[in-house]
Amino acid sequence: MKNIIFTCFLAIFLTACGQKDKVDIAVLSNSMSNPYWKTIYDGASDTAKTLGKSVYIQTLAKVGDAEEQANQCENALLRQPKAIVFAAVNQVNLIPCLQKATHAGVVLVDMDGNFSKADAEKNGLNVAFSVASNNYDLGKLAAEYVKEITGKVLVIEGAVGSYPSIQRVAGFRDNIPSTLTVVATLGGDWDMLKAANITNDTLTTHPDLTVVFAANDQMALGAVEALATKGHTNVTVLGVDGNIDAVKAIKEDKLTASMAQLPYLMAKQALEKTAAYLDNPVPVNYNQYVPILALDKAALESKNDLLQYVR
Repeated sequence: MKNIIFTCFLAIFLTACGQKDKVDIAVLSNSMSNPYWKTIYDGASDTAKTLGKSVYIQTLAKVGDAEEQANQCENALLRQPKAIVFAAVNQVNLIPCLQKATHAGVVLVDMDGNFSKADAEKNGLNVAFSVASNNYDLGKLAAEYVKEITGKVLVIEGAVGSYPSIQRVAGFRDNIPSTLTVVATLGGDWDMLKAANITNDTLTTHPDLTVVFAANDQMALGAVEALATKGHTNVTVLGVDGNIDAVKAIKEDKLTASMAQLPYLMAKQALEKTAAYLDNPVPVNYNQYVPILALDKAALESKNDLLQYVR
């Protein structure tokens, strides 16, 4: 049946005619003010139009607003979805609502890797699978990128308690060469300005910094801005995500590289796999990993098929 698109604030409801109260799949994402989550939204909304199922997508007005996301989850339950695809702000805020969903028999799918299988089971959540990048491998890929470099490293983490941030930092620290020394590991809360301030402060005590690894692109770009302001243009700066702002900065020789996790493809696969599971609920491996790649200027000029998902 022909889909009709309703827009209400930052929620989009794509549904078949005559099914305004119930949906097949509800999606809970983060704020589109962040380029990464805007790309997640684009991937989800584009894919929703082709699934043949009704999809209700909700995004946050403010990045990381845990209370709003919990309220949106409760709102989604009112539509009696068959499945909820969720990108949790943290590992706490959605648990009560997702527990309700589990008791109601709703299929739960983690998107972006905020819940490990152990975390889901510990909290009594029946999560069918998780569609995400391997966050540990993203950090490891960044470590491999700097294997020929020597000197001091600043690590900028994401939000406190964020599972993706913890895994990315662990992957990086576990695999950096002995020629590099981490002089500071500080939380930037996924925020560009906070990352810029952290970088400025670190340069005061370590003006000979050679590498900055940030757990997302926005924080990496904050570090780039701070370094440029102080004339430190030879520092290798690495981010994670491969978002549109990072791609622009890489092309302009400002950001060294981003460990791209292809959010458009992630959202696309999350919805496609959820729809397939609803049609044929056969157990699958919990971790459904999306490909990753080290995105630098040379990679952007290559013919890698995955570049079609860099947006």
